[in-house]
Amino acid sequence: MHQRIIGIDLAIRGRQVAQIFDGGVPVGKPLRFGLDAEALERFVARVKKGVAPQTPIRAVMEPTGMAWFPVATWLHDAGIEVIRVKGQRVKALRRYLSEHAKTDLADAHLLAAIPHFGGRAFNPVHIPTPSRHALQRLSKQRHRYREQICAARRRLLDLIRWAAPALEPVLPDLTSRLGLALLGDYFNPHRVLAARRDILRCFIARHAAGSHPRSGHFVEELIDGLREAARRTLALHRGWVDFEALQFEIAQEIELLRMLQRQTEALERRIQSLYREHDPEGLLQTIPGIGPHIAPVLLAILGDVRRFPNQRQLRGFCGLFPTCSASGGVEKPGQRLIKGGNDRIKRALYLAADTARRIDPQLAELYWRLMVRRGHHHKQALCAVANRLVNRIYRVLKTGRPYELRAPDGRPIDLAEAKQIVRERYSVPLEIRMTRRRHREPVAEDA
Repeated sequence: MHQRIIGIDLAIRGRQVAQIFDGGVPVGKPLRFGLDAEALERFVARVKKGVAPQTPIRAVMEPTGMAWFPVATWLHDAGIEVIRVKGQRVKALRRYLSEHAKTDLADAHLLAAIPHFGGRAFNPVHIPTPSRHALQRLSKQRHRYREQICAARRRLLDLIRWAAPALEPVLPDLTSRLGLALLGDYFNPHRVLAARRDILRCFIARHAAGSHPRSGHFVEELIDGLREAARRTLALHRGWVDFEALQFEIAQEIELLRMLQRQTEALERRIQSLYREHDPEGLLQTIPGIGPHIAPVLLAILGDVRRFPNQRQLRGFCGLFPTCSASGGVEKPGQRLIKGGNDRIKRALYLAADTARRIDPQLAELYWRLMVRRGHHHKQALCAVANRLVNRIYRVLKTGRPYELRAPDGRPIDLAEAKQIVRERYSVPLEIRMTRRRHREPVAEDA
């Protein structure tokens, strides 16, 4: 059937460039338009001009920033199929077709030509509802904040380990309120030694929380440890470190860390509110390995699971498959995962699978069989478990029924019995784990 294809080269700051093709032949001059309602309305009208009602229209573009989103929504509302093409695929074809020229118009021609070059089939872009789109953005922002929190903690540990190595075994955990308070006010060893014991007691009592007692043996031991670490730190550096400046630097890092933690907590509340709108019964969280942190990520990225015709399509969307490298009929093992699929959903499924194989006997049996009988290493077996977990996600969201733990013989069981079955039948021996590792730990020589 005759079809119309529009190649659109998007720009973040400039004007968008599009070229219309009918049967591979350019129609008219290139179209240039901005990202405003009037320009998009004129663009859609021009795209549909002179086309019979039953003629399919397909628009092809790259996901340039978020510039694709308003263009895609206008085209989608007009009944035009929208295709997003990965940048690597466009870059490879551009290199093949044109070595010396790269212009907006050339890119528009290139994008429109991609459907004629075969390869994997294209799927129309999925445009989420406003609340699902918000859930997707906020869960991604939470992931960025958590990475920054981890980076800030690593930075603090690095400063402690070179400037005051004796302080690390004494200081409470950096995830605790007391640990951060002591580091923010009493990292400077001169300040620790100058403070009276009763002042340090009051400070610890004011900031202690959770499992840290406010008085007694713990507090006295902590004060003794802080003073001993301060003396050893001064003896180590002998005046070659400006501890007052270092205290200021650490205080800045801790303030950034606390700000990120507050922002993350606020994000978490908002994410959970949006998640409950789309999964009020918490169906996803009935699946082993999927908790309140991973469930919103999966729901945000997958969207409406009914857009996938079957489980195989959903597994392909998640992209938890190794690349294929074969020659002469022999397939090379141990390949990396394909680049397709969303990185955040791969990470979420990988973490969920590692927990689920310790709880669900059926998943534990799969993991055990691949490790013990098939000779797979941990990551290979875990990717297989993650793909089986995708099947469970599809079934739960499609049917609207919670997941039920079952024994290997198919009978329903509770959580305690499930863990007992896994522990007794499907524990992988340490010797097998060691043989499956590519980089084995060196054996310590006898003294």
